[in-house]
Amino acid sequence: MEPRGTSVAAPCGMVLRGRDKRVLAGVVLGLAAACSSEDGPTGRTEARAPTDPATSDDGSEAGEAPASGGAAGDASRAVNHVLSTGQSNAIGFRASPVLSTAQPYGNLSFDVGVMTSGACDADGCRSYQTPSGFVPLVEGDSYDAGPVETMSSAFANLASRLATDRDAKAPHDVLVSVHGRSGWVYECLRKGSCTYRTEVGYSAPFEEGLRQVDDAMALAKAAGRSYVVRAVTAVHGESDHYIPTFPLVGSDGAKDSVRTYTDALLEWQRDYDQEIRAKTGQTQEVPLLVSQMANWNDRVTSEIPLRQLEAHLRAPGKVVLATPTYALPFGADCIHFTSQGQQLLGEYFAKAYARIVIEGAPWEPLRPASATLDRDVVTVRYLVPKPPLVLDTQAVTDPGGMGFVIDDGSGSPPAVVGVELAGTDTVRIRLAYPPTGSQKRLRYALEAKPGTCPGPKSGPRGNVRDSDAVTGEVARALPNWSVAFDLPLP
Repeated sequence: MEPRGTSVAAPCGMVLRGRDKRVLAGVVLGLAAACSSEDGPTGRTEARAPTDPATSDDGSEAGEAPASGGAAGDASRAVNHVLSTGQSNAIGFRASPVLSTAQPYGNLSFDVGVMTSGACDADGCRSYQTPSGFVPLVEGDSYDAGPVETMSSAFANLASRLATDRDAKAPHDVLVSVHGRSGWVYECLRKGSCTYRTEVGYSAPFEEGLRQVDDAMALAKAAGRSYVVRAVTAVHGESDHYIPTFPLVGSDGAKDSVRTYTDALLEWQRDYDQEIRAKTGQTQEVPLLVSQMANWNDRVTSEIPLRQLEAHLRAPGKVVLATPTYALPFGADCIHFTSQGQQLLGEYFAKAYARIVIEGAPWEPLRPASATLDRDVVTVRYLVPKPPLVLDTQAVTDPGGMGFVIDDGSGSPPAVVGVELAGTDTVRIRLAYPPTGSQKRLRYALEAKPGTCPGPKSGPRGNVRDSDAVTGEVARALPNWSVAFDLPLP
């Protein structure tokens, strides 16, 4: 291990120490001024007034819960716990002002806030704030500076609304708790964490998540409410884009078993599922819901979005790709979501969650099923959640070729000169001439312009979406945008 010492400049929300200093200072262009650190740690010692627990029993077996829930003092309804992990965008870094200040349903947080970590600074957190009760879920919690808007409230509120839309007699109350860490790579967020963080006193986030399960289960029991962990959400990937750490010894000690970020996501889900179910006794599996990263700008492309899609395909129903993020608004620091971006991210997670938990069906994002090449025409057929497909250049501006790029290995691939719909689930892409190289591939939403900001007007993005009519609680349509992908062309 390299010696730890002076921090190295890195993207907002990331502090590089020890082995992380492999990454050169200034790797991200144009961010230094916008990414100045916040003032010192707040310690986050304030707490909200707890709600008096109810005492009646709902008759459910320990660790089991139907797809329903209840308000803080309503013992007749279950506590549906969702844990949230990841890095700075998982903790709402710089997402201000706070927007979600009232709870319209029966959704919950701990009385210490959506985050239980305390004494946090740019490198991590040193304490755990033990909750003493549940309170209505609103935003305004903080990490090392705040208050901020996390995706928690928007996620839980839309999940509750979609549940009551399906069955008005079965409300679904969600408890959301966050245990992410700003700027941490996967190696440090996973089970066992990394010694160069923990040996200097920073707490391990995975273990914090398990403490949240213990506390939530005890509080639910004291209130006479059934309890179940429904899912873990992960908003992550930036640090492992900028700071490659693979291969890794597995969390189970297996040498180099985590060779890629795909393996990491599969290991993450497995460890959460095993540890949580051992604690709760529940039979329900605990899926890992992930968002697809779209906010790099130091180079043209990134491997992380492809690994996130690969994990979805390798572990169906276990690792679930909820949504790409290029259509969401990012702030002026060019790496973190705005407050509205956090809300929209939460609502996209809620759509996947509702499909899996409320409806009991598999979730598929809008993704390609096949791609074929015929001379100078590429045809892509999609799995479309809600047909028909739409080429939308209003919500997301056209980066050129509607986000499609051909690579044939020749160094001079043909340009995309036309994109059109060819049915409710098919896109036809016309090239300037037939590709001549031996390794023909079609890429989508993977082209960044170094030094620019991400989001729907710049950065890696594309224009393909479906026609899903679901609207969120923040009064915006929520169509499904195509995932970023890279496919061979047979």
